[in-house]
Amino acid sequence: MNRTQHLRLILVLGSLTAIGPFSIDMYLPGFPAIANDLRTDIAHVSLSLTSYFIGISVGQLGFGPLLDRFGRKKPLIAGLVIYILAAAGCGLSPSISWLVLQRFFLALGSCVGIVAARAIVRDLFPVNEVAKIFSTLMLVLAISPIIAPSVGAFVADTFSWRLIFAVLAAIAAVILYGVT
Repeated sequence: MNRTQHLRLILVLGSLTAIGPFSIDMYLPGFPAIANDLRTDIAHVSLSLTSYFIGISVGQLGFGPLLDRFGRKKPLIAGLVIYILAAAGCGLSPSISWLVLQRFFLALGSCVGIVAARAIVRDLFPVNEVAKIFSTLMLVLAISPIIAPSVGAFVADTFSWRLIFAVLAAIAAVILYGVT
């Protein structure tokens, strides 16, 4: 693997790692706008966060064996497609119950990135580089929750809370392009 391919792979793996924290933290500043737009209260909007955590827990249990059985690429593509469709569903939510359901599917799609990135590192990198790559991915994982709320607040304040999910879908589409 040449240096360009190496850097591209690290960028894709970092993006896959960051998609989960971005999905959690980017829409948090939009809670008041979501509650207002969907005619509910913030307590009901927070159920969408709960459904996300349930989905990410269930999804990791499911995608691990799928990645082992069918290889890395097909489940990864399937998970990203689920993510993109669910992000669109979140942005088009007509009710809080729909948003809660779509956030569950968003989590199912996003957790493939967490599971696949770690598996791909173990598959492709020599043992002496694995710790270095994992450290880089952990740095991305640590920085993402710091950046995501600021980006989400900007998008929600400047445009609409619904556009946050369009941005998340666009990020996933770019990652999908990088994977294929």
